[in-house]
Amino acid sequence: MVIFKYNGLFGRALLALSVVVLIGIPVISSGADDLQKIRVELNNSDWNMRLAAVEKLSNRKDEDTIDLLIYITEMRTEYWPVKIKAITLLGDSGNPRAIEPLLATFNDSFMNWECPSIKSYAAAALGNYKQDPRVLETLIEGVDDRELLTREASIQSLGKIGNPKAVPSLLRLLSDKSITIRLSAIKSLEQIGDPQAIPYLKRMAENESDPVVRSEAVAALGNFHQGKGTN
Repeated sequence: MVIFKYNGLFGRALLALSVVVLIGIPVISSGADDLQKIRVELNNSDWNMRLAAVEKLSNRKDEDTIDLLIYITEMRTEYWPVKIKAITLLGDSGNPRAIEPLLATFNDSFMNWECPSIKSYAAAALGNYKQDPRVLETLIEGVDDRELLTREASIQSLGKIGNPKAVPSLLRLLSDKSITIRLSAIKSLEQIGDPQAIPYLKRMAENESDPVVRSEAVAALGNFHQGKGTN
């Protein structure tokens, strides 16, 4: 019989590893096991626990996780903070499969009647999908939504996408009664960088009554003249 002596830190670590191998205990639980635990937690009656479970999906982009996020997003009975977190993570994932449920959420009048901010989060999430023309069209329609949050999120996402097709709709918003909308429109036009916005921004820089909006227009003009696009 051979007896091994494990002295020092390295020896103790080697002994611990030997025990793990001998008795079959996994050192790290698999991703599938973790996802199964999250699924169980999502059945908890406490919405705070369900929200915490969804937050555990933040760093996962595998297809099973996307499936689960889509399921949560489409659930009629899920409480809105949990649904909003799932919507946000779908946007962050960049997975093209997220586009359909995000568009459906944006256009679901029942869901948005229950919680108007859901639509604004869907608009923000859609800003991560530049290539799909349906996203652009939906967000352009969103700038005229009755909810201010949805309008603002749609404008910001159009700036993020950076497609010049959105410019005419954004130019129209430079005369909107809402300071928030005017500010968002200026920023998005600056991000897109289309020169047709320059005379409109110049007019705002000279005639805008609100000093904050006027200052933003001046700054945006400066970036246009310097050829600095933020996209």
